[in-house]
Amino acid sequence: MTTATERLDRIDPSSRRVPPMGGFSLTFLGVELKRLFRNSSVVVFTLIFPIAMLVMIGLPNKNSSISSVPVSQGGMSAAVPIMISMAVYGAMVASTMTGVSVAAERAQGWSRQLRLTPLNPIVYILVKVICGLVLGGIAVLVTLIVGAALGITAPLGNLIPAGVLAWLSSLMLTSLGLAVGYAFPAQNAMRYLGPILPILSFMGGLFVPLAIMPDAVQVGARFTPLWGIAELAQSAVIGVAPNGWAVPNLIAWFLIFTALAVLMFRRDTKRV
Repeated sequence: MTTATERLDRIDPSSRRVPPMGGFSLTFLGVELKRLFRNSSVVVFTLIFPIAMLVMIGLPNKNSSISSVPVSQGGMSAAVPIMISMAVYGAMVASTMTGVSVAAERAQGWSRQLRLTPLNPIVYILVKVICGLVLGGIAVLVTLIVGAALGITAPLGNLIPAGVLAWLSSLMLTSLGLAVGYAFPAQNAMRYLGPILPILSFMGGLFVPLAIMPDAVQVGARFTPLWGIAELAQSAVIGVAPNGWAVPNLIAWFLIFTALAVLMFRRDTKRV
């Protein structure tokens, strides 16, 4: 009688067929999305925190204008760039928490199970990035809807591209969450990432306008991860041209965080 060990010995891993597109499928993506939305704490925190910040910081500045034209005469409210900054922050929290959720998966042995399959590590990270985009998009949309309900409005020609740019921040920050999730144990991942997010937000100009900061701080901010996306989104909603280094900043940090996420994934599973 053939034993299970003998059957396993007959398996030749080199002959195993690699699935198309590195293992990416809509079924796998659907499973990951369902797992994400079952985590109510992630969804609630992602939606409530930026709205609370908007009410506390943006609403008091609703009637203040960013120009010499009063808001009552058509000037843009100072609460508008604050609203976009909170949308960026909401997308950032959504995407990083989506990425860092892999720390719990590591503790459960899920990442090692995936390593036993032909799934390409880049495909797995891509699926997580898509999940982060979905949740980040919801966070941005809800923030803008609440802002409109509070009377914080801007021309659609400015608001739509600014919202899209805020949403795109999910791309970069999901990769950061993945890198942290694979680098640290589940119980420590959010402990390390928690203080990082507010610091990056402050340095990137989400909480405090960089224009009122010293020149040295403004120059140093250009090398931080959130400066590029904050500069692009805030410039779009105001209707001015962004700094020319904003796009290179966004692309560079996205590549850096994605490379770190792939490296941490391979390091975490290389013992399998």
